[in-house]
Amino acid sequence: MKITKQTGVALLGLLLAPCCAMGAEQCKVFETSFTSAKKYANPFVDVEVDVVFQNGDKKWVVPAFWAGGDRWTVRFAPPLEGEFQYKVKCSDASNKDLNGGAQSLEVTAYTGDNPLYKHGKIGISGNGRHFQHADGTPFFWLGDTWWKCLARRLTWEGFQELAADRKKKGFSVIQIVAGPYPDEGPFEPMWENEGGMPYHTRDYKQLNPEYWNFADRRLLHLIDSEMVPAIVGAWGRRDCDAMQVAGVEGLKRHWRYLIARYGAYPVVWILAGELHDNSKWGEGPWGEVGRYVRSIDPYQTPLTNHTGGGRRGHPGDDLIIDYDMIGGSHNEVVATGDSVKGVISTYAKEPPMPVLVGETIYEGHMQFGFPYVQRNMFWQYVLSGAAGHTYGAAGIWHASVEGDPGCASSAFGGRRTYDWTTWREGMNYPGASQVGLGKKLLLQYPWHRFTPHPEWAEQGSFAAGIPGEVRFIYQPRRGIYNWKGPVVKQLETDITYSACYFDPATGRRFDAGTVKARSVTGDGLLAPIDGHTEPLLFVDNFGGSAVGAVNQGDASAWHDHGSASQRHDGRLVGAKDMLTIAGKAAGKDLMVSVDARSQAEAGIVLRFHDPDNYLVGFYSPHYKGIAIHDRRSGQWGEALGLVKTPQIGPDIRLTAAVSGEYAALVVTDGRETWRTPAVKIGNTTGGKVGLWFYQIGERQAFDNFEVSGTTFKPKQAKEPGKAEFADFAMPDLPSPQDWVLVLENMSRQ
Repeated sequence: MKITKQTGVALLGLLLAPCCAMGAEQCKVFETSFTSAKKYANPFVDVEVDVVFQNGDKKWVVPAFWAGGDRWTVRFAPPLEGEFQYKVKCSDASNKDLNGGAQSLEVTAYTGDNPLYKHGKIGISGNGRHFQHADGTPFFWLGDTWWKCLARRLTWEGFQELAADRKKKGFSVIQIVAGPYPDEGPFEPMWENEGGMPYHTRDYKQLNPEYWNFADRRLLHLIDSEMVPAIVGAWGRRDCDAMQVAGVEGLKRHWRYLIARYGAYPVVWILAGELHDNSKWGEGPWGEVGRYVRSIDPYQTPLTNHTGGGRRGHPGDDLIIDYDMIGGSHNEVVATGDSVKGVISTYAKEPPMPVLVGETIYEGHMQFGFPYVQRNMFWQYVLSGAAGHTYGAAGIWHASVEGDPGCASSAFGGRRTYDWTTWREGMNYPGASQVGLGKKLLLQYPWHRFTPHPEWAEQGSFAAGIPGEVRFIYQPRRGIYNWKGPVVKQLETDITYSACYFDPATGRRFDAGTVKARSVTGDGLLAPIDGHTEPLLFVDNFGGSAVGAVNQGDASAWHDHGSASQRHDGRLVGAKDMLTIAGKAAGKDLMVSVDARSQAEAGIVLRFHDPDNYLVGFYSPHYKGIAIHDRRSGQWGEALGLVKTPQIGPDIRLTAAVSGEYAALVVTDGRETWRTPAVKIGNTTGGKVGLWFYQIGERQAFDNFEVSGTTFKPKQAKEPGKAEFADFAMPDLPSPQDWVLVLENMSRQ
């Protein structure tokens, strides 16, 4: 093992001046060793050594590790400044060298610039939602997957190169196995590092210190590179189950050694890979090992189990974990689809704790999961409540080199290789840079205060932020030639936001102007009719036949009661005095939508009984607004719920709905939305639906006619003392891809 200057000073102080205080820095690891004259046949098993550190009333019982020969070493990270006392004790009370010998340790402030020491060890925030340093500084988990990177096939020089690359790209955590690997049988040659195997026997009773000396060099280099090792103690999948090899007692010995050797450093623990979910609440043999880890770790380092699902969330669960790591999927369709449901459901469980997707499709794994998939998973998981995200790349997780991929698995009925990609090829996959860009953007905002707000975004998009301050909305790609901007929902009408589109692939920003939702005028009733939420009953795109989920029809399904209408170029075209009714679409409580042009009147007919008795929700260029007519006995009456639509765009979509004794209309031009209040009507019996064009304009062309059932309950437009909210359609996207929309309250900039 590399002997540092600090270690040498500690040893010299121990041998020559036992009554004099040695020095250490707060949070930096202090290391000293103890030598035993008494010999043991198997020192690793025959004796357990602890060192008790004390500062006032505070006490830490720190396991020491057998360092080879007759030497035991302790590593301690003093969390406080001041004077500490420490003394050694061991399970063999007769060994005078390993019991007693009180000494002093003077701890001063840390003088370096490594944030992992400057801010202290990693823990859990007070609200249980994210990670933070000991001094309260938030810590964003951006992990990379290096399961097998202690293996010697990845050279020391290669390890340093990979670490430098990951630091540059913004990674803050490296998930790495210190012990038995996945996809390999016990003691296969692939386990070895430069010092050989970690153990010489299957029961983990014959430890090889040289393996761990070389492991030190790599793990401590990650910390020097300002990245936290997430140390995985073993693997638990059926074909590579360490429990079947070493048993509970062997794995307890292994974990005591890991805690003694690395617990003082800024690390976090992962008990084992691919365990059963029940291990998280202490069930089974792995649960027993987890409880043991919790009982002997003096720092209570955050611990989790790498499993497919989350915890049960029952208040009475005997949880052994501090943060909940769940799995995604190595199927990219599932990983970008249903996997997010695991984050959402786990985030909702009690008690709250940080949620992470710790393994999902690696970039390039079996030639899947390339960049769009990686950034899509990052953004949808983080904006759904995850405390960060773990990335992975083919070639890296299995430390692959040319000719030796290191990932032969018997999990699928025979020894098979997932990837021949090398670690250097995987290192250069672009997805790693793109998730790093995501982290870099989030760090510019108080991300640790973000909470998920799916109600802010359209279905299929993801949103989070701080109400009234900042909103992030991730809009996944929707296909080629689709520039349509997202609709921001429930936007405060009394706040002006600055908006930009952030390109998650390149980091470019595109200004999207200022955003302020239009206030609903008056004190009328609002009708929540933002779109069809019930099954469509009738659809006609006017390109030929009309197709309905229940009713089927073609042009003959319509009947003109005014000037003739006709189908032309995929639209229903009509001139003044047009009134055409879809005979097969009828009911009492219905919602109807249609596309139109704003240069002429456009109306949706509801509850049609005859040409003298029906409802119509209409847009009028004459009024420059929208309203509703309750036509009775051939009389129009007043325009109900009139709302002005200044500067409306050329292409509009109308959605009218009637429920009980109320009717309402919503019109959007793709950028802004206008709503009538819910107006009370006299026509309360069921009827047919249709389209209307009365006087203003030369002709109208309708498209995309849709009918569904609906039931809405009007509510007050604005209750006294409460904020008012409205939807806002953003301008077109800079290009047809995925984007992150960022809205910032201008008064807070």
